[in-house]
Amino acid sequence: MLQILGFLFIIIVGSLLHFLYEWSNNNKIVGFFAAVNESTWEHIKLAITPSFLWLIVEGHFYFSNPNLFFAKFISMLVMIIIIPVIFYTYTFFTKKNYLVMDIGIFVIAVGAGQLLFYLLLNCCVVNNYLNHIGILGLILIFFKYITRTYVPKNNFLFKDPITNTYGIKCNK
Repeated sequence: MLQILGFLFIIIVGSLLHFLYEWSNNNKIVGFFAAVNESTWEHIKLAITPSFLWLIVEGHFYFSNPNLFFAKFISMLVMIIIIPVIFYTYTFFTKKNYLVMDIGIFVIAVGAGQLLFYLLLNCCVVNNYLNHIGILGLILIFFKYITRTYVPKNNFLFKDPITNTYGIKCNK
C-alpha cells in the first residue's frame, strides 16, 4: 500500500514540479529541484525530486529494513534510465514527441521504480556493502541532479529542444 501511495505522490508532485520554476518567477533556488526547461535531464528531475521526498516517508516505515537504501538507489536508477531510453526510442521512430506519450513514459518509469523498490525491499537481505553503495549512489544522484541544472553538459540530454539552450543559465 505504501508503494501505491508513493507512486501517486511521485506522479502528482512530479507533475507540479514541471511548472513550479515558472510559477516561482524563475527562482534559481526552486530550479535546484524543479524543471527549468524542457530538456530530458530536467524531466528526469521530475521523478527524482519527489522520490527523495518520499524516501523520508519510506525511511520512517522501513528504516530497520537493511535493504532500504540499496532498494531506493536501484529504483531511482531505473527511473533515470527508463525515461530517456523510451523517450529517445519512440521519438527516433516518430520524429517528434507527443505529450500523451511523454506523460505515459513518466508514469511507466515511476511505476517501474516503485515496483522494483518494493521487490528489493522484500527480497532476501542484500550484502551490507550493497547498502553502502546505495547510500553513496543516492548522494551522487542528489548532487548530480541539483548541480547539472546550473552546470549542464553540452549534449542532447541537457538541451532544451524549444530554446536550444542548456540549463538554468541558458548557455548555448
